[in-house]
Formats: sequence, structure tokens, C-alpha cells
Amino acid sequence: MKVLICCESEIILQVTGMALEAAGHQVALEREPHALLPHVQGAAALLVDAGRARQAPALLRDRGFGGRSLLVGEGAQEELARAAAELTLDGAVASPATDDFAQRFTAAVGARRRVLIVDDSEIVARLLQEELEAKGFEIHYAPDAEKATSIILKRQTRPDLILLDVNMPKVDGGQFCRFVKKNERFRSIKVLFCSGEDKEKVQRLVAECGADGFLSKGELLGKWIAENAG
Repeated sequence: MKVLICCESEIILQVTGMALEAAGHQVALEREPHALLPHVQGAAALLVDAGRARQAPALLRDRGFGGRSLLVGEGAQEELARAAAELTLDGAVASPATDDFAQRFTAAVGARRRVLIVDDSEIVARLLQEELEAKGFEIHYAPDAEKATSIILKRQTRPDLILLDVNMPKVDGGQFCRFVKKNERFRSIKVLFCSGEDKEKVQRLVAECGADGFLSKGELLGKWIAENAG
């Protein structure tokens, strides 16, 4: 796994880097966030200490980093986790000098990914939820953009991925996608349109709104019918 490490503390920087390199990870470590910009491509995780926790994740996400941002440092895991939540990071891993640090780091990176389904059709949402939960994802559901906004505003429910219907009442999928993509707080969230519209039309909407791609509702429902017919 490719891991970026950015710490104000030279001791934490070096100890964390040595622990992860010894476990076989590919590591890029720097005290200044901008020095990690050439290493963003393909990185799965970023480890930061308290001194770099506000600056580094935002800068690297702005340049394409899409992995998990974790707080690293000494002290109790519970205290570090609370600090990580306040800093809107994805988690925390304490005590880099301990023998089990690499295992705890791997567990933190591999924690269940969170998906938000935004669709006014409960039937489609239920089909998506069943399939994704079977694959280990944590699922949240919103029938409209207003409810979806309340979910993504909270750090404890903010998703890694949004599956977004295009045609919805009040605020449509395109408008909501633009809102997500233009807000610095949500830069790490990927957005996929889930639509029954013509593919070329949805592809144009993906480009216009800055979405990360799309899924076809027709293919999803066709798969369900094929698997459950008879």
C-alpha cells in the first residue's frame, strides 16, 4: 500500500515511516505538505500529526488524493479518535512505536466504507442497499437533497461515496452534485449518478457537474429481475 506521511514532529514522522516500511508499505514522508504533492497518485492513506492535520489533508485532496486521512500520535486511542473527528479526518492510529502499529493502521484504512444513496425511489434504493451491504459497505439513505445534506454535514455520517439519482423533486441530482463538488469540506467524497436516463445525456451531466461517473438503473433492475425471476 502506498502511504503518505506528513508530520510536524520529526520523531513521529520517522518512527511512523519505519514501522510501515518494515511492514512492506511504500512510504513517502515529508514535514511539509506541499513536498508530498508529487506522490499523491495511487496513495491509499495519509497519516498526519496534530501539527499538520488541518493543512495537509485539504491540500492533498485538492490535488487528487482520495484515500483515508488518519491522525497519528502518542496518547490514548480514544483521545486521538476524538481529535480526529473534530478535525474531520477519517480516523486515528495511536502509538506508532508499538509492535502492533502496522496491524492497527491496516485495520483503520480498511474500516468499512460508507455509501450514501440519494434517490426518491425506495425500490431502487433498497436494491442498491442490499447489494452493497452484502459486499461489506455501510449504507445510509436519503430520499432527497435536503436529507442528504444533513447526512454529509456530520463527520460521523459523511460518506466516502454518493450514489445520486438525477431526477428528484426540488433539488435535482445535478444541482446537488455541484454543491458537493464545490464545497471544500466534501472534496474527498466521490459522486456517481445512478440514472435511468439516456447514457449520453448522463455522461454530459457527469462532465458538467464534475461527478466521478455513473451507473445505469436499467442494468441494475435488469440484473435483479434476471436473478429473481421464476
